Amino acid sequence: MIKGGFAGKILIVDLTHGMITEKKLDDELAERFIGGLGICFKLAADYIPPGCGPLAPENAIILGVGPLVGTSLPSTSRVFAVSRLPSSNTLGWCGAGGVDFGCQLKNAGYDHIVILGKADRPVYLSLVAGRVEIQDAGHLWGRGVEDTCETLWQEYPHPAGVLAIGQGGENGVVFSMAFIDRIATLGRGGLGAVMGSKNLKAILVRGKKGIRVSDRREYKQLITPFLRQIREYPHLKEWQRMGMIKSFPYVSTDIYQKIRKRRIACVSCPIGCKDAVEIADGDYQGTTICSSSVINLFIPVIYGLEDYRESIRLVHLLDGYGLDTFEFFGVLKFAQVLQEKGLVPPSDLDGEIDLLSLASLETWAERIALRQGFGATLADGFTGMINRYGTETKQYAPALVKGMHPYTGPGSALPWDLFGTMELGQILDPRGPHVGSGGSPTYFARRPLAVFYKHFERMGIPKNAFDRIIVGHSPETHQLKVGRLLKYSHSWFGLLGSMGICVRAQINRFYHAELCAGFYEAVTGIPTTVQDLRERVNRIWTLYRMLNLRDDSGNRAAENIPEQWLRSGGFKEYVTEQPLNRTAIIEMIGDYYDEWGWDRLTGVPPEQLRHSLDL
Repeated sequence: MIKGGFAGKILIVDLTHGMITEKKLDDELAERFIGGLGICFKLAADYIPPGCGPLAPENAIILGVGPLVGTSLPSTSRVFAVSRLPSSNTLGWCGAGGVDFGCQLKNAGYDHIVILGKADRPVYLSLVAGRVEIQDAGHLWGRGVEDTCETLWQEYPHPAGVLAIGQGGENGVVFSMAFIDRIATLGRGGLGAVMGSKNLKAILVRGKKGIRVSDRREYKQLITPFLRQIREYPHLKEWQRMGMIKSFPYVSTDIYQKIRKRRIACVSCPIGCKDAVEIADGDYQGTTICSSSVINLFIPVIYGLEDYRESIRLVHLLDGYGLDTFEFFGVLKFAQVLQEKGLVPPSDLDGEIDLLSLASLETWAERIALRQGFGATLADGFTGMINRYGTETKQYAPALVKGMHPYTGPGSALPWDLFGTMELGQILDPRGPHVGSGGSPTYFARRPLAVFYKHFERMGIPKNAFDRIIVGHSPETHQLKVGRLLKYSHSWFGLLGSMGICVRAQINRFYHAELCAGFYEAVTGIPTTVQDLRERVNRIWTLYRMLNLRDDSGNRAAENIPEQWLRSGGFKEYVTEQPLNRTAIIEMIGDYYDEWGWDRLTGVPPEQLRHSLDL
């Protein structure tokens, strides 16, 4: 019997019929799938029918938090959502720092929420003071993310947690996002549109139940030296002061110091990666804005907007609408090229697109979010525009993976050209492009292979896999098998996500596999070794693969390699820094499949493996 960690209940909300039910979190389910992200995948297998469209009422939204969420362990607030996503048409996950929402969901008495059907009017879901209610959201519909959160907080003050969408989600923009506590982005892929298709504006949670730890003595023995290690980390103060900018030098630290108002952290986070900034001068002097990372506020500068103050203002507007900034710029740039090439009929044109003009960008943000005129076409994303104007337009699109614009690579926002696990993972994670590091030493860094081994040990990679990942008898002949390393990067990500630990490189560097096993056992009372965790993560990620294979949305044909990655100025091989070619990437994909024990050519988990994992 599970003694701690889990709240112990799953909430099932049928919006179509207005029915709310609960079910006990089964002990065996919790043990076999760890919690959080892992159980989200299992519930998706149970509640999302094969073949349903992303915006169909039959598509479910599965929300979940791990068993460590709500404890005093550092950075354990992570929230995950799993659904069929409109950008990629795959069954994928969206993850976010939980701020207050994750902890409050557990304190309200639930580990997971399953949302079914579609309401006949705008609604929000309220979990407060032991009561669950589907409330009318007519007064919230049409409002932005921040306005929605602030309105709900007037009625239910902090520490209530709020998950909300903006007008982009309401109107089915395929690259709309959900936001947690107005600041944390719940992933790319279009989860906002899925919520909007259900007429679900927000979820509000607040509770006082608390989380029980099974073995308090063992927990204390583990956490005391762990906290000391973090406090004594020589770069901790710098991380706390500078946040994410320390890792991304293309953002001016002088400007950051000028606009920084305060740092914002999720519950139990010792670092705080989120920011409140105040524009110090110019036309927007005094404007205060909160962001999931100050880096996001500078993304328009990378795309060419010269004034960083205008950049901040634009991202704040996009966040309010609930639009993905990366996709917004990618889609607009694509549309601009199609207009220049004469591939958009004159009857569709209702305004100039100027990526260097704040006024133009603000206009198009509104048109997209509200689906006005040509903005309605842009709201359908890259795939929608290609379908509308013909496949010949695809040659003018940026690099696309599963219908989305990757973060890194030729023409992408982030200036990085070495091909490591995150870059390959943009192809091989069924959900499509994201920036989850998964603890990989290749994450936005060029490191000698000799230092990789300490990361391997921390991530719990079996010793017998080391020589399959780094091949060669000497530093001069070493080769890095990126596909095989990605298997374990995804394993580490799946482990952290299922427990509820933040995957930010700044915090997951302190965790290691043995410590995770110890904390998990101390909190839940479930006997757990590192080998147990490996087996459970193998079950979780193999199920994730199978869920997408059943609809052919995650098969080998869907894992396309963008041509732009292979042209002059494209990606380079991580070790040799020589231009990357298609054959090398195909070999990496085969290595990835093989390391999981899947068929090397198709990526299909064989029957024997499925049987051994009890799938």
